[in-house]
Amino acid sequence: MSNDVQITYVNNSVNYDQPTVFVFTKNMTPTFDVMADGIAWRIMPNIGKGSSSCFIYPIEIGLQAMWGGYNTTQMISAQIGERYTVSEDSTGIVLQPGGSASQPTAIEIESMVQVSGGIRAQICKDGQVLMHKDIVAYGQRAAFILHPKLYWGVASEIQEGQPISSAVLNSDHFFEQDIEGVTKATVTLIGNLKEGYRFIVDNQE
Repeated sequence: MSNDVQITYVNNSVNYDQPTVFVFTKNMTPTFDVMADGIAWRIMPNIGKGSSSCFIYPIEIGLQAMWGGYNTTQMISAQIGERYTVSEDSTGIVLQPGGSASQPTAIEIESMVQVSGGIRAQICKDGQVLMHKDIVAYGQRAAFILHPKLYWGVASEIQEGQPISSAVLNSDHFFEQDIEGVTKATVTLIGNLKEGYRFIVDNQE
């Protein structure tokens, strides 16, 4: 993906039960589990029939690390093919560039700090957590591989930044949207509670 993507969500479903639509993406590493590791990056609640919501999926990638439950490094801009290191200098625990990743398609974050419970590595878009890896221990690395795809789902209860595993999902089948080479797209929810909901891409350019 080489550009920001402007996405418009339109609700054309008959959804008197008012489900919340959410968007996430997948870490394309072999160990990624959607239900265990997926994060609701964007949610769109209370969008009535005929109404819409717009958001940008930016090209810029943010990276940060958490430790101790509440502590967070400064978010830095990350590049695909690079490795970043969580280490401790005279100012404390920091996140800094650390050379090339072991895979040219990956962003890696390596922990070189000894903290209880390890660190949590987080990839962010637009300041919000897009994907994460828990419990990265001292001397270990977390790898993130991003493909230009977004996934859409419907939930009765879900919060932005919440793990998908803790949401009340209407279905564990997700609509895949390919955004490679796309600058604008409209995704529409159709259907109803009886027949089920589904997403379609109305138009894109």
